[in-house]
Amino acid sequence: MIEFDLSEFERKARSIGGAIDQVPFALSLAMNTAAFKVRQRIISETWPSAVQVRNKRFINAALRVGPSTKAKLSVSVVDVLNRAHLRSHAKGGLKQARGRLAIPSKAVVRGASGVRSSQRPGAMKRKVVKGNLIFQAEGHGKATRLRLMFKLTSSAKIKPDVPFFRDFDRYMIDEARAAFPHAMAKAMRTRR
Repeated sequence: MIEFDLSEFERKARSIGGAIDQVPFALSLAMNTAAFKVRQRIISETWPSAVQVRNKRFINAALRVGPSTKAKLSVSVVDVLNRAHLRSHAKGGLKQARGRLAIPSKAVVRGASGVRSSQRPGAMKRKVVKGNLIFQAEGHGKATRLRLMFKLTSSAKIKPDVPFFRDFDRYMIDEARAAFPHAMAKAMRTRR
């Protein structure tokens, strides 16, 4: 979460001939403009540079802007789907299983919607379970080999891999400062 120093925006308003009573409205407009631009930058820059994108529409559908008003000067970009655990991508954490989690090995092929359906643990043909490992038998007769597909565990540590918070803070400051003069001009045009 970032906080803006209002005196910076009051000085900017005075320098461009704006009225101090219009600063909250102008700041609200600037923050909303900035939030939509930040959302777009997170979708187009932050997410694809941090993860391998398989579904290009997912992040666009997941992120929404919580807009500001002149009475409530705060904006947010939030995950409304809560399907990809974006907070865990940003901060890391521990994923607990109800039963056991199947952690895929490098041999597991992933498609646009995750692990290929024929390679999911419940659907694998010729699977062999030994302890907490799932193998797939390959070949026939004496040439049969076992290939490690999954490791079963009760929890998995999630490393922070997407800098959502850092990029939001950095982009928001830049975009809000850039949008403020135009927003102040609009506030002055609509002033009663």
